[in-house]
Amino acid sequence: MAKQKNKKAASPPPKPPAPSKPASAFPVSIAEVFTRGFKGYWANIVPLTIGALATLATYAPFRWQGQQLFDDERFFPFMAVEIVGLILAGTVAYPWYFYALDAARGNKSDLAAPFATPRRFTAQAVSSFWFWAGVLLGVRYLLGLPSIVVLLLYAFHGFVIAAGKSKSGMLALGTSVRLGQGRRFGLFAIGVLLLIFNLFGATGIGFEQFAWPVRIGLAIAGLSVTTSVSLVAGAVLFDVLWDELGDDHAPPPEPRARRKKKGKK
Repeated sequence: MAKQKNKKAASPPPKPPAPSKPASAFPVSIAEVFTRGFKGYWANIVPLTIGALATLATYAPFRWQGQQLFDDERFFPFMAVEIVGLILAGTVAYPWYFYALDAARGNKSDLAAPFATPRRFTAQAVSSFWFWAGVLLGVRYLLGLPSIVVLLLYAFHGFVIAAGKSKSGMLALGTSVRLGQGRRFGLFAIGVLLLIFNLFGATGIGFEQFAWPVRIGLAIAGLSVTTSVSLVAGAVLFDVLWDELGDDHAPPPEPRARRKKKGKK
């Protein structure tokens, strides 16, 4: 017995648990986001271009009319025209989000695939309404800072719907908020870079040597490229952040209808 006690006393103490590795500042590098954005766009250039042109063409007439109203200092009609145009364009953009997710995941897009779930257009319309209403109203106050907050909170709502993670536009907005928790500064930095990138796409509007319709056409052509690359980059971020969020935060399944119990004879 004494020998056994000595052996137990001589045994080394258990090793302390290894310290956990600190979390990275951001789960994916900016270089990887842009690289995958360009690669995904090039691999799915046709569906992404169609999605971009459909969205931009929907918004362009409202933007032109809204600018006329703004120049005439008719603010409330300007807001009404702008929000209608943005909601319609945001709804039409649902297939564009769908194609961007395919591109980010290395899949070939099927042009007809988004239309197999037409209910998602309704969810997209609801989320687009609240998203763009917040952006436009935020422009009026505190030098537009509320608009930046809205963009940071709800930027992923279209990806949430296109990925089938939420059947409701309001739930998609809430899921977007949770996706960016703890990552706001990183998302802001990437958003600024994407904004600068898209300004290059719109440079055609400044070519004063051309007629106005030609300049608009050049701007739309340039933006169809830069916005598509940006959308694929956003899809890359969405997938990474969704994986980081984990299954524990996934939306709960819809409750099944209860079967009526048969009465006892």
